[in-house]
Formats: sequence, C-alpha cells, structure tokens
Amino acid sequence: MKITSSQNFSNHNFPKRQEIRHHTSRLAFNFSFLTNTTQYNLKKNNKNVNNKIRLKLLEKIATLSEEDKILILNRSKEQGLELMPEDQVKLRIKQEFKTSGRYDECDDDYWVFRLSKKGRVIGKISDNIFYILAVDPKFDLYKH
Repeated sequence: MKITSSQNFSNHNFPKRQEIRHHTSRLAFNFSFLTNTTQYNLKKNNKNVNNKIRLKLLEKIATLSEEDKILILNRSKEQGLELMPEDQVKLRIKQEFKTSGRYDECDDDYWVFRLSKKGRVIGKISDNIFYILAVDPKFDLYKH
C-alpha cells in the first residue's frame, strides 16, 4: 500500500511530552572523615604532605569533578580511579564514619586515585560522594 496523502495524519494531535532533563552524575569530594593519623591527613604538622602534594590533590579533585562518574570509572587507573579490596589496605577508618551509617552506604572496597608520583588518595564512594579517608604520600597503606 502506498500513501499518497498525509491529510489523514494532519489532524491527529499527539500529546506533548514533558522535556526530561538528565543530569550527569559527577563526583563530589568530602574531607569530613579524613583519618586522624598524622602521616595520612592534611594537617600542617604532617611533614609527609607538603604544599606540592596539597596542590596536586586540589588539581586532581578539580579534574575528577569535571566529568561524569561513568567516564572516570572507565579510565585507566593512572587517570581515573582504581578499586582496592578493603583487606589489602592498612587504614584505620574514623569510628564516626562507621557510626554515621555512611560506611554501610558505601561500596565494599576502597577507591584510589593517583597524585602522579606524589602519592595516592584513598576513600570510599557512596553514589557520587567520594569520602577522602587518607592521603598516602609514602605509598605504604597498601602494596604497590
């Protein structure tokens, strides 16, 4: 059958669909539960974390928060995130992180991102929140 005229379709009114806005899921970073262990936190008395490492951390967070989480998870571990089994990391998590219920909301394992050759940042992810738990400039929180 060949359609020769479109007048049968001209009077039909399709309901207007509401426009759906989709937001990308970008990472947000939270420092609230950074370890109290001096050698893995950002306090001024930590001689292992200098201003170069702090600046690199800020640059990396800015970069990671600019793109969708899915894109970051698909990058190589050098540019994105690496999943690290919890039993392979020697990190003392703040009790407040666990009692607040956040620990249970997070993925089972740790997530790590690199600060080039200056160190690693270790944390947990819940939805789009990356809880930074430790900064490891000595590379001794897990085997490399």
